[in-house]
Amino acid sequence: MFNKKIFLIFSVIFLFSIMFVSAIKPITSVTTSDDGLFVEATAKDYIRTGEDHEFEIHVFNKTDGGYITTDTTCYMHLYHKRGNHEYEGFDNTVSHYFDYAFDLNGTNFTSRGEYQAKFQCNHSSGVSGGEEIFFWVNDYGEELTPARATSFNFSMLMLMILFILSLIGLFRIEVPAGKLALYWVCHIFFIVGSFSLWQFMGGYATAYVGLAGVWKVLFWVSTVAVLPMIILSGAWIFYIHAVNEHTEKLMEKGVDVETAFKMAKKKRGSIF
Repeated sequence: MFNKKIFLIFSVIFLFSIMFVSAIKPITSVTTSDDGLFVEATAKDYIRTGEDHEFEIHVFNKTDGGYITTDTTCYMHLYHKRGNHEYEGFDNTVSHYFDYAFDLNGTNFTSRGEYQAKFQCNHSSGVSGGEEIFFWVNDYGEELTPARATSFNFSMLMLMILFILSLIGLFRIEVPAGKLALYWVCHIFFIVGSFSLWQFMGGYATAYVGLAGVWKVLFWVSTVAVLPMIILSGAWIFYIHAVNEHTEKLMEKGVDVETAFKMAKKKRGSIF
């Protein structure tokens, strides 16, 4: 029995260790310029869902490496991995000394996943150049790095161990007050764990969020269950107090403990 429990615990630990891994980092820059202009985009690898973002590009003369800040019009097209054409626009005025900027509002990033942005710049002399970049959109606007995944795994592992120990104590302890206390410890651990998993999975997800939805439902069910369980716990405490009080009165009359407790329970009736 002991070996089975150890095996179960280590199995769960193993599953948690491999559950959360870092997403593959996207290609950030693929240069397509070969006609006289070198276009370089400044962009993050990850952008937060629904958040405004400004893309800037710098344009250089490929021959001597000098900045091109006049007589140039730059275009931007944004695509989602599903093929949706999310945005198109142009800029022919330099800001911040060197930047051709494209200010996109959050409505262009409402869907998680990989995006592709294409930039094309044309100079009045007839030369041109372009670049394309790839980036991800998720709810945190951050990459799930191995360090973040490991930190979360260890946190959940500690929470899981505490939950299991509380659950074992709940079934082994005989003192009513102890059982009630351990039940609430288990319930709180479950709420914290389901909320953490929901937020973690949903925040870093770049595609499928079904598992996050499952933990979201479990979180809300366990949270809503707190109110009826408070009522039941109060009724149970009142019942135990009444039985103990009656038991004490019978014991004062000379009845032994076991008989007194059975008589008190029989008189009060069980609410469970």
